Amino acid sequence: MDSTILFLVFAVIASVFGVGSIIANRFLGAKPRRSYLQPLTYECGQEPEGEAQIDFPTQHYTFAIVFVAVDVIGFLLALWGLTFRTLQTSWLPTGIAFGFTALVLAGIYYALSGEKRWVV
Repeated sequence: MDSTILFLVFAVIASVFGVGSIIANRFLGAKPRRSYLQPLTYECGQEPEGEAQIDFPTQHYTFAIVFVAVDVIGFLLALWGLTFRTLQTSWLPTGIAFGFTALVLAGIYYALSGEKRWVV
């Protein structure tokens, strides 16, 4: 069979399964229960008190994202080094790797330069 026909068959089967699941849930699923507690913030009956707007520090997330970015960069550079380890006469792969690393470090510096308070 042609790959286009296989893709279309797969798309039709996936669509029928998705729509069929939604329809089966409507007919066979639990009936919705309405309660006066549902519009409240907490459905358990706890009355909310105080302000919902709090000062939430986002520096921790910035450093977590930078940590993940550095890990991914290390992984990519290790794969790059394994790929081009046989090219000892050409400086092009090394130059591209240094350029890539410089670009990523500039991006990380830009991401961290907006932080007013460093949390370490």
